[in-house]
Amino acid sequence: MLRAVQGRALHTTRQAAKSLPSSSSMKSDKSWGNDAPKSRSSDLFRLAQSIEEKAPPLEIAPKFSKKFSVGQAIDPFDFSMHRVNMDNKQAQLRRQKKEDPFDTLGLDPSTLYTMPEVLSMFLSSTGQILPRAVTGCSAANQKKLSNAIKTARACGLLSSTHRHISELPSRNI
Repeated sequence: MLRAVQGRALHTTRQAAKSLPSSSSMKSDKSWGNDAPKSRSSDLFRLAQSIEEKAPPLEIAPKFSKKFSVGQAIDPFDFSMHRVNMDNKQAQLRRQKKEDPFDTLGLDPSTLYTMPEVLSMFLSSTGQILPRAVTGCSAANQKKLSNAIKTARACGLLSSTHRHISELPSRNI
């Protein structure tokens, strides 16, 4: 009985093998791509040849080269244009260092709490205290200035929602 089952299975496999096409008859005469392999290789060869013929850049701008020290970890971000733009912005801010207006005039900002017209020049249109980057004050004078503004507000001399009335735009009526 086992022999009969095996014989039948063998016979079915032979019939299936006869019905399937051979691998040579399955091959197509045409290539599937638009270009033949020979033209692709010739295109690649021409591209490589044109790259070799072009001269490399004579000089790379220093702003695009980065100096790394031994043992320093390198991040792919260091080679991106975002990093170059960020470095340029930082260099620009370093060059634009403003002088402290209170040091140049020899004034102490903490004594200005009774002069809301002067303090109003260091406020935004909505009454917020301007940051050091805008005012150009040193850290100590910025702190004294903010304390003077807060004191003037507590005394009722300066509004907390807008600048002094002399700094507000006026209508021509």
